[in-house]
Amino acid sequence: MSMWTALEPPATTVAPGDSAVVRLRVRNTGDTVEEYRLSPVGDAAGWASVEPTVLRLYPGTEGTAEVTFAPPRTPDAVAGQSPFGIRVDPREHPGEADVVEGRLTISPFAEMRAELVPRTVKGRRRAKGRVAVDNLGNQPLTASFSTRDNADAVTVEANPTAVQVDPGRAGFAEVQLTSANVSWFGGIRQHQFNISVLRSGDPAPQELRGTYVQPSVFPRWVLAVGSVLVAAAVAFALIWFQHDVGVKSQASEKAPTKEEPLPQGSNTPLPSAPPPPSKQPPPPSNPAPAPGGDQPKPKDPPGGGGSGGGGGGNAPKPPMYDPNKQVRIQSGLGYLLVTATDQKPEGRYVYAAPTSFNTPPWDQFWHVRPLPNNEFAFTSSSEPWAVADNIREGNQVQMWGASGGKDSLSDGSMTANQKWSIQPISGGDGFVRLVSRDDNWCLSDLTPNDRKNLQVAEVRPCGALPDDQQRWKILQ
Repeated sequence: MSMWTALEPPATTVAPGDSAVVRLRVRNTGDTVEEYRLSPVGDAAGWASVEPTVLRLYPGTEGTAEVTFAPPRTPDAVAGQSPFGIRVDPREHPGEADVVEGRLTISPFAEMRAELVPRTVKGRRRAKGRVAVDNLGNQPLTASFSTRDNADAVTVEANPTAVQVDPGRAGFAEVQLTSANVSWFGGIRQHQFNISVLRSGDPAPQELRGTYVQPSVFPRWVLAVGSVLVAAAVAFALIWFQHDVGVKSQASEKAPTKEEPLPQGSNTPLPSAPPPPSKQPPPPSNPAPAPGGDQPKPKDPPGGGGSGGGGGGNAPKPPMYDPNKQVRIQSGLGYLLVTATDQKPEGRYVYAAPTSFNTPPWDQFWHVRPLPNNEFAFTSSSEPWAVADNIREGNQVQMWGASGGKDSLSDGSMTANQKWSIQPISGGDGFVRLVSRDDNWCLSDLTPNDRKNLQVAEVRPCGALPDDQQRWKILQ
């Protein structure tokens, strides 16, 4: 051999995204001038560079070159040992070419990306989605999934509950969502759900958030058409019944009457038969006033609006509301609607709190936003983009972004669970009922359930609670 070679050091370690350097020493042990060409070979050759690539040495002299390894921070740079070599080719004596071998150890690193595919799923009772886990590190990883049910509204399950993923690969788990109730009528409901993805060795999970869109089985027009058909059937039955009774009455008038003896001990003749139903005058629409002048209207009993809900020809009309003016909303029990301003950006609860409960982080001021079709939305003064929503988590009222975006705060394109009607209570001294347009249930103050802790406002069937818990006064 006309040359001598050595690596210093023969083994080294490098982290992906970083670099490491070893030195190659070459000595010309021949008796002529020689030119040596240097090139990396082996698995790590793609990440290696030699400088210089050519050494020209006189007999008995020595030269050095630096070999730099720079593996990328990608799954391609798999963690572990990777042998390498530097090929030395003498120009004058090509048959004496040699490969100097070394050992490169690549340090491990972990990186994971998880996402819901798709983020929004749709189904009347059930819906399916997938969680995708991408292993962006250079070693295998294990990811586990945990789910949280959306109160009593939606059940969330992941299958399988854990996956193992090789570097540069993706693992998947199926997500099954099941609604507790089928929405037969009333438009579209939206349920938020969360899935936690925890990588083995990582102390904190990655939270994924999705939306389950639940359309109704029948569109609104089916309910309207059905109501018209039922009303037409009832009207037809009444007309037929009256016609049948009229025919029978006329036949009975023409038939000879049978004489009956007078009651014993009475000299009064029998009364004549009443006229047929078709000839009877209709009953008066309003009872005659009692003698003695006009009587005052009865007032609702203390603490409630009675059974009045805003219907009837004499019901008071709702006042006008300025969407730019802040108001307070007070229940018949004297408690104010408030919402926390330091909690999560969406899904905050709406509570009923004492009137003295007026310091941050609570917001007790609202905007009443008129919408088409005599409907309204309620937004907090601190975050005017969030509206009161009664469907997200059971019957509880929470604050969520308007489902139709900013424009829906004026054109009413949001879903029914974010819209309300304001129904004045007859004789209720300014009190009204706040009725959800989704299920026509009344906003209710549940403070009597627990006087020591704040109670989340809920919607309950109108009339199911004492009057003071389901009537409100909008203080402008």
